[in-house]
Amino acid sequence: MKTIFKSILTLCMVAGLGLAANAQKTASATASAEVLANLTITLDGTQDEIAFGTLSASTTGAVVLDANGSTNANTGTVVNVARFNLAGAAASVTVSYDATVTLSNGGSTPATMTMTPEVVGAALSTAQAAATAVASGSQVTLADNPDTTPAFDPVYFLWVGGTIPALTGQATGTYTGTFNIDVEYN
Repeated sequence: MKTIFKSILTLCMVAGLGLAANAQKTASATASAEVLANLTITLDGTQDEIAFGTLSASTTGAVVLDANGSTNANTGTVVNVARFNLAGAAASVTVSYDATVTLSNGGSTPATMTMTPEVVGAALSTAQAAATAVASGSQVTLADNPDTTPAFDPVYFLWVGGTIPALTGQATGTYTGTFNIDVEYN
């Protein structure tokens, strides 16, 4: 009787293990990645800074350095917008940049002022005046460009200007700061 009981118990255990194995289910997903040409962003060799010019501490209106290069207000006579050159694959790219830039005078009496960037972009390096606004977090498309060498196709160009609030009562000195911009494939 004991032997029969042990045999039946062993058979039940084996049958139970078989049922447990049948209860297990699996699923799978494919993994993939698309590798594109190296995405680069470089500061242009000529349009290599955001320069508002020499300003008066009594400027009552906002100082506007137009990224399109056409409607500056209250700037000095020698100004410059920065141009960034994007190159890589013909693909969509997300552009992100600082919402504001703090400019500091670094003098014995430290003072700051805030610049709000203005960014515009176009597929042609000669299209600054007609370039359209590029909001931070938005997308642009790199495309083949007839005015560049094949080594830099596809491309896209970004120009950066900005606005500084009225300077009435602003401490004198040379103010500097750093504008940061990032790009990545979507």
